[in-house]
Amino acid sequence: MKKAFIFGINGRMGQMLCASAGDYGYKVVGGMDKTPSGGIVPVFDDVNKIDISFDVIIDFSNPYLLSPIIALEQRVKTPIVLATTGYNDSEMMSIRMLSKSVPVFKSGNMSLGIAATKAAAITAKAILGDSFDVEIVEKHHNQKLDNPSGTALLLADALSPRDSQIVNRDGKRKHGELGITSVRGGGVVGEHEIGFYGEDEIVTISHSARSRKLFAAGAYKAADFLISSKPGLYDMDDLVKTLL
Repeated sequence: MKKAFIFGINGRMGQMLCASAGDYGYKVVGGMDKTPSGGIVPVFDDVNKIDISFDVIIDFSNPYLLSPIIALEQRVKTPIVLATTGYNDSEMMSIRMLSKSVPVFKSGNMSLGIAATKAAAITAKAILGDSFDVEIVEKHHNQKLDNPSGTALLLADALSPRDSQIVNRDGKRKHGELGITSVRGGGVVGEHEIGFYGEDEIVTISHSARSRKLFAAGAYKAADFLISSKPGLYDMDDLVKTLL
């Protein structure tokens, strides 16, 4: 079995990655979290203490852990799947620099369904043209930190330049704008709807995540892709090409 190391191992997704690893030919051999704990595998709170070997790193944590991740990568040179969202421009530059020496897979969403949703939205935009107003509504659980979601931005960037995107609109819309609205409540895993609003018709494309296991499946598929890849920055589009 291939060996995985998980950043954010004690979180919801970290626990899901541990529970489902065997389904995808992986064994979780350790992890890092702000609250280390005993258990089946060692959990560290300092990258300098990590003394085990692994084939790939999977990160479902927080942007503030990017610096420790890069420090670890400078030592181990292991392929890494970055599934954390909310990185700023400086952090993205650090990720691009890291990808020059190791294979890095970064995506705002690890779901193959979202990849299909994005492709469908691009096709709809091309057919419907600029006369349709585009709005994205995303819903997540009440503990999600970033707003809008990384997935909403991933979808929006496929349809519109970033400077034409309006988050949580206040007032009238202008022609050519793309609106993003965020909802936070309860235990919603993740829902995204893209609406194309015309004068005489409305087209909607939506995706609803029913379980976090789908994100684990995508992460392990990305890990498989990376293990046989050269250094570089990859995303879900690259994975989809291999699946097709």
